[in-house]
Amino acid sequence: MNENDDKKVSYLIIFFGGVGTILILLGAINLFENGYLEGYYFVLFGFLLLISYINYLESKAGVSKKITWLRVLLSIIVTFILSYFLYF
Repeated sequence: MNENDDKKVSYLIIFFGGVGTILILLGAINLFENGYLEGYYFVLFGFLLLISYINYLESKAGVSKKITWLRVLLSIIVTFILSYFLYF
């Protein structure tokens, strides 16, 4: 594998990580709406820990700050759009 293939695989893994965090956050919103506050707090706290760990791993892997912030912004936008259509 050359360097371009390694970058493509890294970006694909970053994409799936972003999708996974969006799904976790949507699950937390669903718990909150159904009144399961204990479960909501656990999921929200776990989500925050997961995000900090992902950011740490991305910095160790050498992912640029530009790509990291782009992933964060896209994840926030997609989460708001999906939560609007699913829950409001």
